[in-house]
Amino acid sequence: MTLSSARVRPPAFRPSHWWLRLIAPVLASLAVAMGITGCNPFSQVAASSDEPVVKVGVVPGVDNATLYLAKKRGYFADAGINVQIVTFTSVASELHALSAGRVDVAAGDYGNLFAAQGKESALQKNAYKILADGYDAAPGVVEIMTMPDSPVKKPADLANRDIGAPDSNTVTSEQTGAPNSLLIASATSVLTSFGVNLSGAIWQNMSQQEEVSKLIHGQLHAVLLTEPYIYQAEQAGAVELVDACSGATAGIPLSGYFTSTSWSQDKSQEVAAFRAGLTHADAQATMPGPVQAVLPSYAHLDSREAALITTGVYPLSTITANLQRTADLLWRSGIITKQLNVAEMIAR
Repeated sequence: MTLSSARVRPPAFRPSHWWLRLIAPVLASLAVAMGITGCNPFSQVAASSDEPVVKVGVVPGVDNATLYLAKKRGYFADAGINVQIVTFTSVASELHALSAGRVDVAAGDYGNLFAAQGKESALQKNAYKILADGYDAAPGVVEIMTMPDSPVKKPADLANRDIGAPDSNTVTSEQTGAPNSLLIASATSVLTSFGVNLSGAIWQNMSQQEEVSKLIHGQLHAVLLTEPYIYQAEQAGAVELVDACSGATAGIPLSGYFTSTSWSQDKSQEVAAFRAGLTHADAQATMPGPVQAVLPSYAHLDSREAALITTGVYPLSTITANLQRTADLLWRSGIITKQLNVAEMIAR
């Protein structure tokens, strides 16, 4: 895979005149005193220190790179909020924290969100609101992989096989025998379109690190992986068998940012500021460089891995029809038993 290099920006102009350096603090103080905003060149210096705090729960990964990018580059601060990132080990724990008011926003997998929403009572049907779409599938982002010497040579060979699958973002399916995650639901959809008989296949949930190890040592003949584990498996000689987000599930939204209905209604300014900061970062992520640069700081990747992994799409807007595709996939697969109206879930 070849990634284009990000364009290098010229260094910012900095006046060398000594008198400008001397009066800059004075001008900044005057700006604060006079409440100057808008196009004031010192508005960054003059910004109030009591910006509203927005706590965002996150399971650190490639999918939330633009959240970290917006935080690092000050895009949220520019929009007038102080985003504090709170890490969790699962999206389910994020949702519990969101319900308890310990975080204001949860960043996570849509499988968890829509499964939780599907289980709410009629009185709580709008318990969660989507603030922004966060990460959409692209070719090579979710793959079923095998080793060259594996007996699994084509999709049909997966019949009656044990297949490794990530244990992150699993949900309790509402129908017996249904997939227990969005990733498995997408993979199942693709394999079914190929005519693969999955009635005897067993998806074994485990950490992706364990999946890679078992694949390499021949304990599993096929595994479902995401980045950066796809890259790690490739380094050990593994190859793609099936792109698990292709065909009918190509480009589906995988994760996003959501909050409670009450917070979205009471904090309209914070909602707008969060969206503005994230959108600025998403625009930067249209080139690979900014994401490659931020990943090593939080995602436990070195610079080489960050440069070589395949990333999905960080969308610049939230498209209701696209999110509905994800919700409908979960409904058709039996993970949830009622069809959701995603339009009602998007914070306005």
